[in-house]
Amino acid sequence: MKKNLFFIAALFVASSVSAQFYAGLSAGYALGADKQVLGVETTSTSDINLYGSFGNGMNINLKLGYNFTDNLGFELGANYLLGSTQTIEKDEDYLKEGKSSGLRLSPQLTFRLENGLYSRMGLVVPVMGSTIATVNDKSNTGVETKISVENKGSFSVGFIGSIGYSYKVSDNLSVFGELEYLSLTIKQGTSSITEYTMNGTDVLSTLKTIQKETEYVDEVKNTDNTNVDAPRKVLANRAPFSAIGLNIGVMMSF
Repeated sequence: MKKNLFFIAALFVASSVSAQFYAGLSAGYALGADKQVLGVETTSTSDINLYGSFGNGMNINLKLGYNFTDNLGFELGANYLLGSTQTIEKDEDYLKEGKSSGLRLSPQLTFRLENGLYSRMGLVVPVMGSTIATVNDKSNTGVETKISVENKGSFSVGFIGSIGYSYKVSDNLSVFGELEYLSLTIKQGTSSITEYTMNGTDVLSTLKTIQKETEYVDEVKNTDNTNVDAPRKVLANRAPFSAIGLNIGVMMSF
Protein backbone atom coordinates (compact mmCIF):
# COMPACT_ATOMS: atom_id res chain seq x y z
CA MET A 1 0.00 0.00 0.00
CA LYS A 2 2.80 2.40 0.92
CA LYS A 3 4.56 1.59 -2.34
CA ASN A 4 1.39 2.43 -4.29
CA LEU A 5 1.01 5.74 -2.46
CA PHE A 6 4.65 6.56 -3.12
CA PHE A 7 4.21 5.75 -6.82
CA ILE A 8 1.12 7.98 -7.11
CA ALA A 9 2.88 10.81 -5.29
CA ALA A 10 5.89 10.48 -7.61
CA LEU A 11 3.63 10.73 -10.66
CA PHE A 12 1.96 13.82 -9.22
CA VAL A 13 5.29 15.52 -8.54
CA ALA A 14 6.58 14.68 -12.02
CA SER A 15 3.43 16.08 -13.59
CA SER A 16 3.61 19.23 -11.46
CA VAL A 17 7.21 19.84 -12.45
CA SER A 18 6.40 19.70 -16.17
CA ALA A 19 3.15 21.62 -15.85
CA GLN A 20 3.17 25.35 -16.57
CA PHE A 21 0.92 28.23 -17.43
CA TYR A 22 1.47 30.22 -20.60
CA ALA A 23 0.00 33.15 -22.49
CA GLY A 24 0.34 33.98 -26.16
CA LEU A 25 -0.48 36.78 -28.59
CA SER A 26 -0.57 36.44 -32.35
CA ALA A 27 -1.93 37.95 -35.54
CA GLY A 28 -2.64 36.46 -38.92
CA TYR A 29 -4.73 36.38 -42.03
CA ALA A 30 -7.27 33.78 -43.10
CA LEU A 31 -8.71 32.92 -46.49
CA GLY A 32 -12.24 31.64 -46.87
CA ALA A 33 -12.67 27.86 -46.91
CA ASP A 34 -15.69 25.67 -47.71
CA LYS A 35 -17.11 28.65 -49.56
CA GLN A 36 -20.82 28.82 -50.21
CA VAL A 37 -22.97 30.78 -52.63
CA LEU A 38 -23.50 34.26 -51.20
CA GLY A 39 -25.50 35.63 -54.10
CA VAL A 40 -25.51 36.28 -57.82
CA GLU A 41 -23.73 38.62 -60.21
CA THR A 42 -25.91 39.59 -63.16
CA THR A 43 -24.34 40.66 -66.45
CA SER A 44 -25.86 41.45 -69.82
CA THR A 45 -25.24 37.88 -70.96
CA SER A 46 -25.46 35.64 -67.86
CA ASP A 47 -25.99 35.12 -64.13
CA ILE A 48 -22.94 34.03 -62.12
CA ASN A 49 -22.85 32.51 -58.64
CA LEU A 50 -20.77 34.50 -56.12
CA TYR A 51 -18.95 32.22 -53.67
CA GLY A 52 -17.37 33.36 -50.41
CA SER A 53 -16.95 33.10 -46.67
CA PHE A 54 -17.33 35.84 -44.08
CA GLY A 55 -14.42 34.25 -42.17
CA ASN A 56 -12.01 35.76 -44.69
CA GLY A 57 -9.90 38.49 -43.08
CA MET A 58 -7.41 39.48 -40.41
CA ASN A 59 -7.33 37.77 -37.01
CA ILE A 60 -5.97 38.96 -33.66
CA ASN A 61 -5.55 36.11 -31.19
CA LEU A 62 -4.97 35.82 -27.45
CA LYS A 63 -4.49 32.47 -25.75
CA LEU A 64 -4.12 31.30 -22.16
CA GLY A 65 -3.04 27.75 -21.50
CA TYR A 66 -1.87 25.18 -19.01
CA ASN A 67 0.40 22.24 -19.76
CA PHE A 68 -0.53 19.20 -17.67
CA THR A 69 2.57 17.40 -18.93
CA ASP A 70 5.32 18.08 -21.45
CA ASN A 71 3.01 16.78 -24.18
CA LEU A 72 -0.58 17.47 -23.15
CA GLY A 73 -2.32 20.73 -22.23
CA PHE A 74 -5.48 22.81 -22.32
CA GLU A 75 -5.84 26.17 -24.01
CA LEU A 76 -8.52 28.84 -24.10
CA GLY A 77 -8.25 31.07 -27.14
CA ALA A 78 -9.91 34.42 -27.82
CA ASN A 79 -9.98 35.52 -31.45
CA TYR A 80 -11.18 38.79 -32.95
CA LEU A 81 -12.00 38.76 -36.65
CA LEU A 82 -11.64 41.86 -38.82
CA GLY A 83 -13.33 40.49 -41.91
CA SER A 84 -12.72 41.53 -45.49
CA THR A 85 -15.49 42.70 -47.80
CA GLN A 86 -17.50 40.00 -49.57
CA THR A 87 -19.67 40.71 -52.62
CA ILE A 88 -23.19 39.34 -52.07
CA GLU A 89 -25.09 40.65 -55.09
CA LYS A 90 -24.03 42.68 -58.10
CA ASP A 91 -25.22 44.02 -61.41
CA GLU A 92 -24.64 47.16 -63.45
CA ASP A 93 -26.70 49.42 -61.15
CA TYR A 94 -26.81 47.44 -57.91
CA LEU A 95 -24.13 46.38 -55.43
CA LYS A 96 -24.59 44.57 -52.13
CA GLU A 97 -21.55 43.79 -49.97
CA GLY A 98 -20.96 42.39 -46.49
CA LYS A 99 -18.19 42.58 -43.90
CA SER A 100 -18.02 40.73 -40.57
CA SER A 101 -16.30 41.37 -37.28
CA GLY A 102 -16.60 39.67 -33.92
CA LEU A 103 -15.13 37.89 -30.92
CA ARG A 104 -14.90 34.09 -30.70
CA LEU A 105 -13.80 31.82 -27.85
CA SER A 106 -12.19 28.43 -28.43
CA PRO A 107 -11.49 25.83 -25.70
CA GLN A 108 -8.92 23.35 -27.07
CA LEU A 109 -6.63 20.48 -26.19
CA THR A 110 -2.97 20.86 -27.16
CA PHE A 111 -0.46 18.16 -28.07
CA ARG A 112 3.26 18.98 -28.10
CA LEU A 113 6.39 17.16 -29.26
CA GLU A 114 9.90 17.72 -27.96
CA ASN A 115 11.09 19.06 -31.32
CA GLY A 116 8.80 22.11 -31.10
CA LEU A 117 5.97 20.80 -33.26
CA TYR A 118 2.47 20.95 -31.82
CA SER A 119 -1.18 20.64 -32.71
CA ARG A 120 -4.39 21.75 -31.08
CA MET A 121 -8.06 21.08 -31.65
CA GLY A 122 -11.36 21.99 -30.05
CA LEU A 123 -14.53 24.02 -30.38
CA VAL A 124 -15.13 27.62 -31.43
CA VAL A 125 -18.06 29.66 -30.12
CA PRO A 126 -18.90 33.16 -31.43
CA VAL A 127 -19.83 35.35 -28.44
CA MET A 128 -20.33 38.77 -30.03
CA GLY A 129 -20.12 40.47 -33.39
CA SER A 130 -22.11 41.26 -36.52
CA THR A 131 -22.08 41.35 -40.29
CA ILE A 132 -22.74 44.74 -41.85
CA ALA A 133 -24.34 44.57 -45.27
CA THR A 134 -24.36 47.69 -47.45
CA VAL A 135 -26.46 48.29 -50.55
CA ASN A 136 -25.87 50.90 -53.26
CA ASP A 137 -28.85 50.86 -55.62
CA LYS A 138 -29.01 53.03 -58.76
CA SER A 139 -31.50 50.86 -60.63
CA ASN A 140 -34.31 53.40 -60.15
CA THR A 141 -33.53 56.12 -62.71
CA GLY A 142 -32.59 59.39 -61.04
CA VAL A 143 -32.57 57.90 -57.53
CA GLU A 144 -29.56 56.58 -55.64
CA THR A 145 -30.49 54.50 -52.60
CA LYS A 146 -27.99 53.55 -49.90
CA ILE A 147 -28.85 51.06 -47.16
CA SER A 148 -26.84 49.59 -44.27
CA VAL A 149 -28.09 46.52 -42.40
CA GLU A 150 -26.61 45.08 -39.20
CA ASN A 151 -26.99 41.29 -39.03
CA LYS A 152 -26.47 39.31 -35.84
CA GLY A 153 -26.32 35.55 -35.52
CA SER A 154 -27.84 33.15 -33.03
CA PHE A 155 -25.84 30.72 -30.86
CA SER A 156 -23.57 28.56 -33.04
CA VAL A 157 -20.68 26.15 -32.46
CA GLY A 158 -17.90 25.15 -34.84
CA PHE A 159 -14.59 23.25 -34.94
CA ILE A 160 -11.06 24.67 -34.87
CA GLY A 161 -7.69 22.98 -35.23
CA SER A 162 -4.11 23.82 -36.11
CA ILE A 163 -0.59 22.52 -36.54
CA GLY A 164 2.38 24.69 -35.69
CA TYR A 165 6.00 25.06 -34.65
CA SER A 166 7.27 26.81 -31.53
CA TYR A 167 10.88 28.01 -31.15
CA LYS A 168 12.26 28.71 -27.69
CA VAL A 169 14.07 32.05 -27.51
CA SER A 170 14.68 31.74 -23.76
CA ASP A 171 13.41 29.67 -20.83
CA ASN A 172 10.17 31.65 -20.74
CA LEU A 173 9.81 33.20 -24.21
CA SER A 174 8.93 31.45 -27.47
CA VAL A 175 7.92 32.51 -30.97
CA PHE A 176 5.55 30.41 -33.03
CA GLY A 177 3.88 30.05 -36.37
CA GLU A 178 0.83 27.93 -37.10
CA LEU A 179 -1.56 26.93 -39.84
CA GLU A 180 -5.14 27.05 -38.58
CA TYR A 181 -8.40 25.64 -39.94
CA LEU A 182 -11.79 26.89 -38.81
CA SER A 183 -15.07 25.17 -39.70
CA LEU A 184 -18.02 27.36 -38.80
CA THR A 185 -21.44 28.39 -40.05
CA ILE A 186 -23.57 30.86 -38.11
CA LYS A 187 -27.34 30.71 -38.07
CA GLN A 188 -29.10 34.00 -38.73
CA GLY A 189 -30.58 35.65 -35.66
CA THR A 190 -31.76 39.21 -36.24
CA SER A 191 -31.12 42.12 -38.56
CA SER A 192 -31.95 45.82 -38.52
CA ILE A 193 -31.56 48.65 -41.00
CA THR A 194 -29.23 51.27 -39.53
CA GLU A 195 -29.00 53.62 -42.54
CA TYR A 196 -31.43 54.37 -45.36
CA THR A 197 -30.92 57.34 -47.66
CA MET A 198 -32.34 58.34 -51.04
CA ASN A 199 -30.29 60.87 -53.01
CA GLY A 200 -28.57 61.76 -49.73
CA THR A 201 -31.79 62.32 -47.78
CA ASP A 202 -32.30 60.24 -44.63
CA VAL A 203 -35.60 58.34 -44.86
CA LEU A 204 -34.98 55.77 -42.12
CA SER A 205 -37.45 57.44 -39.76
CA THR A 206 -40.26 56.92 -42.28
CA LEU A 207 -39.99 53.13 -42.08
CA LYS A 208 -42.19 51.01 -39.85
CA THR A 209 -40.64 48.46 -37.48
CA ILE A 210 -41.67 45.61 -39.77
CA GLN A 211 -39.70 47.28 -42.57
CA LYS A 212 -36.59 48.00 -40.48
CA GLU A 213 -36.19 44.90 -38.31
CA THR A 214 -36.14 41.19 -39.10
CA GLU A 215 -36.23 38.14 -36.85
CA TYR A 216 -35.04 34.86 -38.38
CA VAL A 217 -36.99 31.80 -37.26
CA ASP A 218 -37.50 28.15 -38.21
CA GLU A 219 -41.23 28.57 -38.85
CA VAL A 220 -43.28 31.45 -40.23
CA LYS A 221 -46.98 31.16 -39.56
CA ASN A 222 -49.79 32.61 -41.65
CA THR A 223 -50.65 34.88 -38.73
CA ASP A 224 -47.11 36.34 -38.56
CA ASN A 225 -46.04 39.63 -40.15
CA THR A 226 -49.39 41.33 -39.62
CA ASN A 227 -48.24 43.83 -36.97
CA VAL A 228 -46.32 46.73 -38.54
CA ASP A 229 -44.86 47.62 -35.13
CA ALA A 230 -43.15 44.23 -34.72
CA PRO A 231 -40.11 42.79 -36.53
CA ARG A 232 -40.78 40.85 -39.71
CA LYS A 233 -40.30 37.09 -39.36
CA VAL A 234 -38.32 35.28 -42.06
CA LEU A 235 -37.08 31.70 -42.33
CA ALA A 236 -33.52 31.45 -41.01
CA ASN A 237 -30.51 30.47 -43.08
CA ARG A 238 -26.85 29.90 -42.25
CA ALA A 239 -23.89 32.05 -43.28
CA PRO A 240 -20.43 30.57 -44.00
CA PHE A 241 -17.49 31.59 -41.78
CA SER A 242 -15.04 28.75 -42.46
CA ALA A 243 -11.44 29.75 -43.14
CA ILE A 244 -7.86 28.56 -43.28
CA GLY A 245 -5.13 30.93 -42.18
CA LEU A 246 -1.62 31.54 -40.91
CA ASN A 247 -0.85 33.03 -37.47
CA ILE A 248 2.50 34.28 -36.15
CA GLY A 249 3.07 35.30 -32.53
CA VAL A 250 4.91 35.13 -29.23
CA MET A 251 4.28 33.06 -26.12
CA MET A 252 5.36 33.58 -22.52
CA SER A 253 5.58 30.69 -20.02
CA PHE A 254 5.25 31.12 -16.25
